[in-house]
Amino acid sequence: MALVDSLGDGSGELKVSPLPKKLHPVVAVLLNFLLVVFFSAFVFFFINVPAYIMISKYKLAPKSVMIDSPEIIVGSSKEPGATTKYDDNTIVIPKIGVKAPVVWEVAGGKVMDSLQNGVVHLAGTARPGEIGNAFLTGHSSNYWWRGGDYNNVFALLPELKEGDEIFVIFHGKIEKYQVKQSIEVKRSEVSSYVASPSERLTLMTCVPIGTNLKRLLIIAEPVR
Repeated sequence: MALVDSLGDGSGELKVSPLPKKLHPVVAVLLNFLLVVFFSAFVFFFINVPAYIMISKYKLAPKSVMIDSPEIIVGSSKEPGATTKYDDNTIVIPKIGVKAPVVWEVAGGKVMDSLQNGVVHLAGTARPGEIGNAFLTGHSSNYWWRGGDYNNVFALLPELKEGDEIFVIFHGKIEKYQVKQSIEVKRSEVSSYVASPSERLTLMTCVPIGTNLKRLLIIAEPVR
């Protein structure tokens, strides 16, 4: 008893912190879900940041993106006053600053690889100046670490409106087109828009940015 009394009022006793209470299962699941969403959003933005920078630049200052329209026969022309500003086999969209080479007659199985080299013309569709639909496709976004100058070539395609101009330089001749329609379709519906009984140009890219959910089609007709 004397030994116990010598310990005093117990102020010197060891105090052990209570174990933290476990989270309610519903709360734990919700927190894990939010963590996955946050991480996924971060990765998504990280992959597509070049395209978002391009879009932001256009939204803040559209004129800073615009480029000049082609003016004269280009490429290897030796005619007096000819310019080499735009090479042959090039697509130019002044409003959204697109100037990219066109890779012609690419079969379906080789499209993805060819997109690294520019805008791809689908084999079997018309060429500029021919009756039918000249069907071109390009990336709106891609893994930027893969390199290449055309991973976001069509990132601003949704900004095109009726009346905007598109130029395709083919065999030294400038073909001018005017946008008539902009539509979004499912991937399975694209085949319905490939053929045309009249001369037409169709541009295609994936939307929304960074996804493969839908296809944006820009349909344009020649200006003569």
